[in-house]
Amino acid sequence: MELPDGVKLLKLNQDKFINAHANFTQKLRKDASFELSVSDPLFKQKYPTFKEKYNKTTQNIQWLIKHAIANNTRIRAMGSGWSLSKVAVSEDGIINTKKLTLKAELSASQVSEAFLQQGGDPTDLLFAQCGNEIIRINDLLEKERQPAKALRVSGGSNGQTIVGAFSTGTHGAAFRTGSLCDCVVGMHLIVGPDRHVWLERASYPVTSAAFTNWMGAEVIRDDELFNAALVSFGSFGFIHSVLIEVEPKYLLVQQLLKIPYNAALVNAIKFNDFSGLAARLNFPPEQLYHFELAINPHNFKQDGKTEEVYLRVMYKQRYHTNYTPFDHNAKGKFTYGDDVLGLIQTALDVVEKIPGNKIDLKLIPNTVNALFKVAYDRPATATGTIGETFRNTIFRGKLFSAGFAFDQKDIPDVIQLFLRLNKQTPFCGVMAFRFVKGTKATLGFCKFEHSCVLELDGADAKLNHQFTEAFARQLETENIKYSVHWGKINNFLTRERVRKIYGEAAIQSWLQCRRRLLNDKTWAVFNNQFLELCGLDKYEEVMV
Repeated sequence: MELPDGVKLLKLNQDKFINAHANFTQKLRKDASFELSVSDPLFKQKYPTFKEKYNKTTQNIQWLIKHAIANNTRIRAMGSGWSLSKVAVSEDGIINTKKLTLKAELSASQVSEAFLQQGGDPTDLLFAQCGNEIIRINDLLEKERQPAKALRVSGGSNGQTIVGAFSTGTHGAAFRTGSLCDCVVGMHLIVGPDRHVWLERASYPVTSAAFTNWMGAEVIRDDELFNAALVSFGSFGFIHSVLIEVEPKYLLVQQLLKIPYNAALVNAIKFNDFSGLAARLNFPPEQLYHFELAINPHNFKQDGKTEEVYLRVMYKQRYHTNYTPFDHNAKGKFTYGDDVLGLIQTALDVVEKIPGNKIDLKLIPNTVNALFKVAYDRPATATGTIGETFRNTIFRGKLFSAGFAFDQKDIPDVIQLFLRLNKQTPFCGVMAFRFVKGTKATLGFCKFEHSCVLELDGADAKLNHQFTEAFARQLETENIKYSVHWGKINNFLTRERVRKIYGEAAIQSWLQCRRRLLNDKTWAVFNNQFLELCGLDKYEEVMV
């Protein structure tokens, strides 16, 4: 098979793909997976300019779609393989995008008059190919850009590619800012062998013809279509690149402390009212950027006095150089940016090795107590940029991680439900709550205006899978509205459940938008079993 310049067959061990967390293996069709690159020496020599490299890659993606149609195969773009669910994989072929790392600034002539008139600054935009990892984007913005810039939000770690992260709902805990997808203001989607689209919101046009003309894309400005494509996990075509809105470099000052579960904390949880906690905070509540809690469900007193809730906040401050960044290579202490998964992995290493399906129920409370103590043995204060703060990218074996989002006012009820269920079916792990501003994405994970994400992280044991399914059923029984993280453990999702979460109108809007971009043949190419599981694989136009 003769391949275009910049396209290679992807070498896989026995035609199998194993995700980054090693919690699932996907069997693939032989010789149906490929790798795209802009860094191969011969490719760079033949296509020396940014424009030539980029447009050739667009052609290569179109070739891959044409090849998939001709061979009746399904394909999906693959970044770091970070998802714990099969949301972003195909059953036939995957396209490795990790070597698509072109990045560029926009000039004043490449942005719209409307953007400039609203006070927009071209230097607050980053154009990036889909294979760029968050860690590399942080380094570029904070260390190379002049003036220095920063991402507005980040998830708990930074090994994901930018597109993989936002298109599956990566969120963080920026309760006044939003999720990663809320930083995206433009997308280049390759939707067929002969069609590619530059997509923006009509309500927020950012680029000018000088920007879109050079890539030769069809320009669509449509809020409904944009919001649907934001969180579409690779099913709306191949997202070649994105335009991200960034901001001047800033510092995050962390504070970690233990507090009681009392009325003051409940007010913060339900209403973002930190007045009752102000005396314990190092800076005024107005400077708060990040808000999260951690609770050990096996050792949680609600007497209003016992300090057993870990409160982790970060204050956003103007950048200066008078601070010492935390040494991420230091031994014996966790970094203040370690995500919960990384902490749990280390803690399980320290506590004991637990066979996946053989956890003794009697030992779970003691195991979690020890795990919790180790996992939160972290510095009480630390300072760093967003790139210095969120840097954990290390994995050591399989883990369990599920995520549920709620309206934050329901969190006290969610905690009580969890504790009741935990007495019947104990969860071998911790409860972490992250508060996030709601998203406009049609199928966004943080769908509530004031969202709070409950992260259930622990051992990859059958018991934890059973607990999570029982938890979802009990939420429905008690009529507590929720959503489920697309990129974490979610094999209990069904067609009915997804429609109950988002509503039939939102599902139909999302499917209709997908149909606007994909014809029958490309629709089939970008389908996968996960879409079938969720009832998102078919669209039947309703005749009026």
